[in-house]
Amino acid sequence: MKNIIVLLISLLVFSCESKTFGTGKFRTFEFTYDVELESTDGKKLELWIPVPQSSVIQSITDLSIDAQGMNYELKDEDYHGNKYLYILEENGINESKTVSMKFNVVREEQQNIKNNDVDNEKYLKSSRMVPVGQMFKAVIEENNLKSDNIRELYDFVLNGMHYGKPTDDKNSGNHKYIHGGKNPKTGKEWLPSNITYGLKNKSKDELVKSQKDNYSYGNGNSIYACDIGVGNCTDYHSYFISLCRTMGVPARFHMGFPIPSGDEGIVKGYHCWADYYIDGKGWYPVDISEADKDPNKIEYFFGTVDESRVEMMAGRDFDLFNYSSNPVNLFIYPLLEIDDKPSNKFSKEFRFRNL
Repeated sequence: MKNIIVLLISLLVFSCESKTFGTGKFRTFEFTYDVELESTDGKKLELWIPVPQSSVIQSITDLSIDAQGMNYELKDEDYHGNKYLYILEENGINESKTVSMKFNVVREEQQNIKNNDVDNEKYLKSSRMVPVGQMFKAVIEENNLKSDNIRELYDFVLNGMHYGKPTDDKNSGNHKYIHGGKNPKTGKEWLPSNITYGLKNKSKDELVKSQKDNYSYGNGNSIYACDIGVGNCTDYHSYFISLCRTMGVPARFHMGFPIPSGDEGIVKGYHCWADYYIDGKGWYPVDISEADKDPNKIEYFFGTVDESRVEMMAGRDFDLFNYSSNPVNLFIYPLLEIDDKPSNKFSKEFRFRNL
């Protein structure tokens, strides 16, 4: 266990001056991930935070962690090969504390890459919310989707899904769901009232009522995405992955943060994307929800993802040390337990600064 220490990670460092595994277009920035914890009044505190790693298209260096005197460890998530921060205070904290993780990123615009370290068989299997087979076989057959034409599959998900925006309406129940409004890129309604959604042909008014527990917006539940046809990036790409794997095409889930334009500022929230594997050619990225937001980039986001992002975790269903609710479906925001019970007694903030 250690307290405040600078951790230098140099698993892979590449030069911005030469092309590596992507297009040769880079962005370099500092990222800060802050978690402010409330007092636990002496009750045991445990906190889990994802930690990014270097790869063939991103370099993570100068990682520093300030835990304000709390004990922490860097842990390995073995199945997918991720890392995370684990903080344990058996006697809790009696005042607020802030955990601050900071690191530098050199991220390259990504196209297909050959990655011999990936066990492709892992990414043909079902996960809890990304099953294989079931209704997806019928969808594939009915729409004549083929494993040798992933562009057709990309277009199918793109055209079948609709981007939902969270609402602050307190009457919408536990699930912050849907408002329409207009897409600023197109001027069109996100969710028109004159169509139905998903295989279950739900009207716009029925969308909120369709949600229950994990069968809801933003959980990356591919059955929900198929049935209801409205979601965010987690839902689009989970649906895509279930269809890919059902056709025998390995596909993976990636989660991180989008980096806004400008020199510095706040990062409002997470983003996710996917990639799929073609024998002899490697892994090809897709970002279907971003393509849906901006039709001018539909071609671009099939086979390319931009350099203005940082990946934090790959995969789903994470088994985290000492966490009481394993496996973890999505892991991008902090997870906090007080006396072995989930807690939301924290706030979070993410910032970037160009280097």
